[in-house]
Amino acid sequence: MQSIERNRFSFIPATGDEQQAMLQKIGLQFDDIVKCFAGNSCVEGGLQLPDGLTEDQMVEYWDTMMSRNSGPRKASLLGAGAYMHFIPAVVPHLASLPGFVTAYTPYQPEISQGTLQSLFEFQSFMVELTDMELANCSMYDGASSTAEAMLMAHRVKKADRVLVAATVNPNYLATVRTYLEPHGIAVDVVRMDGDGRVSMEDLELKLSASACSAVLVQSPNYLGIIEDLGAIGTTVHGHDALFVESFTEAMALGLLKYGVGTGADIVVGEGQSLGLSMSFGGPHLGVFATLKKYNRDFPGRIVGESIDTKGRQAFVMTLRAREQDIRREKATSNICSNHALNALTAAVYLGSVGESGFRALACENVAKLQKLVSGLEATGHFTRVFKQSPVFNEAVLASSIAPEDMRSRLAGVPVFPPLALARGVVPEVQGMPHTYLVCATEMLKDSILGQVLGALS
Repeated sequence: MQSIERNRFSFIPATGDEQQAMLQKIGLQFDDIVKCFAGNSCVEGGLQLPDGLTEDQMVEYWDTMMSRNSGPRKASLLGAGAYMHFIPAVVPHLASLPGFVTAYTPYQPEISQGTLQSLFEFQSFMVELTDMELANCSMYDGASSTAEAMLMAHRVKKADRVLVAATVNPNYLATVRTYLEPHGIAVDVVRMDGDGRVSMEDLELKLSASACSAVLVQSPNYLGIIEDLGAIGTTVHGHDALFVESFTEAMALGLLKYGVGTGADIVVGEGQSLGLSMSFGGPHLGVFATLKKYNRDFPGRIVGESIDTKGRQAFVMTLRAREQDIRREKATSNICSNHALNALTAAVYLGSVGESGFRALACENVAKLQKLVSGLEATGHFTRVFKQSPVFNEAVLASSIAPEDMRSRLAGVPVFPPLALARGVVPEVQGMPHTYLVCATEMLKDSILGQVLGALS
């Protein structure tokens, strides 16, 4: 019994007196033990921390210090649908609380108020960011949200044909085809113009050819270029079709205009940038927002705010138009779940950075790309392909450096290389046979940028 009682408290750390007794037993002082780790593992003369560091600056400082023992934290020049951003420590801390991690679909509101409120807050953030009237609790990812939007447009307009811009992420286009073509819905592609944007001439031509349920446009598009959504929306509505706006980089929501102000009927996209790690491609977060008049054609779930029998604030599942909940012929989606924990994470992230902080991050992403592109062009091995088109945090560069050589040169730099585009995706530049989609976020610190430019000079 005495042994059992002693083991019950074995997790309690040693007291100061016990530490001294142990040191005396082995004939050493504490400083003698510390000397065993002298060298790169110790910081001589104190930490010498500067004043007024932000959290990401503090993490960068510690990474630099710890890189003396191991490699520094990497940045990424690779975007194309998944983006490396700084995640404040408060985000995973709150999102990983047991009450959230162990929660499942909140069918019983009386015991699920915390989960329901977190989803309601997520919806509220999405409505504000997309400038729409209604948002659901999230979907699987940006690609499935986009495909569901096109199915919804078909339910509203009934025409067995949709248009998709050639500048949409090819993975999203493939997903749209997978969803729509088995239903007999044709997917026509609107070609790209010489500036890397949707060809307004080809769009007008295809809209005039026959009835169309919807037009899908991504901005920033797959090439990082910002589309003129307002002009496109006016053209689309002139032909009685729905306008679907898509995004893969949610950080752009902090700077660019979407939604009602640009004529959108549906706004969909990928929320991975909102506090979610890249995680080898998933799981991520689908964003879906639309107008209130389409609430009965809306896929997924919607959480609403109400009042209980005692007059207190209460959250309830307002709409669940899934085939698991209603008759299959009336269902708007067969998606069986939303990404509630990822939606919670996004809400915590947006709440922590705030409106001004989110906009500042978006501006920093733009500035980082400008700095990267200018530096790469200065090496003489790179040139921008679409020089006249505005971009967000990605741009297409033509280069004389082959992909194999690019990976070899950057092997010693703490950065993931950019995406090499296949031939024919963009116009070729004479003397520059290779093209890359280059990305820069706030994670591309000046110290890493200097190494990248040095390796590619």
